[in-house]
Amino acid sequence: MLNTIQSIRERQFLIRLLIRQHLVLRYRRTFFGYLWTLMNPLLTMGASTVIFGTLFKADLKTFAVYLFAGFIPWNCFNNILIQTSNSLLVNEGLMKKIAFPKIIFPIAVSISVLIDSFLSFVALFILMLLIQPLFSWALVFIPLAFLMIYFFSLGIALILSILTVYFRDLQYVITILLQVFFFFTPVVYRSDSLGSGIVAKLMSLNPLNIFIELMRLPLVDHIFPDLLTIGIALSLSISSFIFGIYIFKKYEKTLIYRL
Repeated sequence: MLNTIQSIRERQFLIRLLIRQHLVLRYRRTFFGYLWTLMNPLLTMGASTVIFGTLFKADLKTFAVYLFAGFIPWNCFNNILIQTSNSLLVNEGLMKKIAFPKIIFPIAVSISVLIDSFLSFVALFILMLLIQPLFSWALVFIPLAFLMIYFFSLGIALILSILTVYFRDLQYVITILLQVFFFFTPVVYRSDSLGSGIVAKLMSLNPLNIFIELMRLPLVDHIFPDLLTIGIALSLSISSFIFGIYIFKKYEKTLIYRL
């Protein structure tokens, strides 16, 4: 673990270069540029607010803020898994030419997704202030919530990036599974609306619930998350990150023979 962190620190320049390349090339020669980062969550959230807000007979302004607090962590988790799990295959040619730790590719991609997610959050948050102009000191917890979501997602993505090299079809399966997983995550509905049946109990085991709660408490309820919620989220993040690095380092040296 310490050797891996040291290896990443020694190659900070290369990681920054890859992050810059990922962010710049994606929107190069486009008219709207980084606004495209905002378009997708804005349209998705807008349509969901109208449809589900009407369906649940909720106040659209309040429901819009509620959805915003759910979509931000979900999109961060979703995009890190999809883009990072494919990072080794995308950089296959470069890995065959130059010898350096392969982990820098998923790290660079995941950080660029985190930056995208935070920029989307800032832009959408400004719009939310126009809808519901409420401010709370609990908002200072948001960056920490982002970090915990990031490390939890990165741990899973590191494992998936290894599996994707061995099983190429997995890159398409991941997208499909995440689409299904979305409906088992309380993004557009409240967890307590499911009652106390078997389905509710199964969905309560969803680890992403706790990270969505980290966002909703400061944004919707305007309070800091309690120590138990923070402790569970922190434990999940650290465990996921450590296990992800362990699996990645275990198979890193044999990756080149599968590419």
